[in-house]
Amino acid sequence: EVVEVEVLLAGRPGLLDVVARVDGRIAHLVLGLHGPRAEIRMLRGADDGVLGEFEDDRGVALAVDALWDAELAPLVMIAIVGEEPGVVSLAHDDDTATVLDIEDRCSFSVFPWLTDGPNPGVDMLVTLDEVGFNHLAAPIALWRRQGRDLGIVQELLMGSAPGWALALTSLRDLYGSGVRPEEAGGDFALEARSLGTMAARMHLASDKAFGRREGAVADWAAGIESEVSRLAPQLLAADGAADTLRALRNCAEQAPMVRTHGDFHLARTARTDQGWVVADWLPGGVDAAGVPLYRSALADVADVLWSFRYVAAAALDERDPALRPGLAPVAAAWVERNHRSFLSGYLGTPGIEELVPGDRQVVRQLTAAFELCHSANRPDQRPTA
Repeated sequence: EVVEVEVLLAGRPGLLDVVARVDGRIAHLVLGLHGPRAEIRMLRGADDGVLGEFEDDRGVALAVDALWDAELAPLVMIAIVGEEPGVVSLAHDDDTATVLDIEDRCSFSVFPWLTDGPNPGVDMLVTLDEVGFNHLAAPIALWRRQGRDLGIVQELLMGSAPGWALALTSLRDLYGSGVRPEEAGGDFALEARSLGTMAARMHLASDKAFGRREGAVADWAAGIESEVSRLAPQLLAADGAADTLRALRNCAEQAPMVRTHGDFHLARTARTDQGWVVADWLPGGVDAAGVPLYRSALADVADVLWSFRYVAAAALDERDPALRPGLAPVAAAWVERNHRSFLSGYLGTPGIEELVPGDRQVVRQLTAAFELCHSANRPDQRPTA
């Protein structure tokens, strides 16, 4: 069911911005129109973007995905931001966004699926940028219509490397070196500490932007135990899991809750020339129903700690099966070292003491409990290291 069509460019070539409801979701497509005999060129890396024929009062046209089209993609940018973009290339394309690289100056992300209201990731990114959190690709322009976020233009993160890739490189170097993690050339501990500092600043900015609430540690523990029991009860048999949850259920402490990222891990971060940034803002601090997600900041922390275990296990899976048993203690040592470094950076950030329980034992227990819950929600991605 077509909801709306906006003419971005009339004629041939032409651009139609289409919003439609499909199977209960809101789909978004920038439709390009070429004359029937036009030579169509796709951006490098794009699939064949020809969708079929389209007929309007100007006659029959060839319809294409405009964001994949070498001639039309720059025209979309002109229609939205009003300036000539220069060289355009396809940087990324999946169900979350089609991302165009605009002449190494900025990126233009267009969302194929929309929400009735602001995109949560865009909302969180823009709001945190407004309160001074600069560990992100700063928004330059928003493409918004009828209250829906259709796309966003952001500054380009120069010299960026994905956090997952950096950690994987560190582990590959370690597994091939035969030394302790602190002696390896690719030691990740300093980066982990810096990443912890960045995460703390994100939570402090969220507290400033969205405010905080309070919750009971015992209630969090009960909720975690219930969720793990439902999704992966075998995890409750892990060493110390039952004792940790029992101690938290008996804890009388109230602790702050802030709007967290919601699924924060290495794959959502990047290291740039200026330091660590949040590269992916989904799910944008909301739950599956789009309701702002207020929880302990330590839940985001636990997501990162879980991803250290996961990347260590993934790197171990690359090795010869005969070598894995001997490397497992090395993997565990890498995880432990980077856990400590990340937490040191996080808990050492001025002001973060206001957002976490004052008792360090409770902090350790809570992060372990949240990490257990994160593992239960990812049955195909449970780390073994």
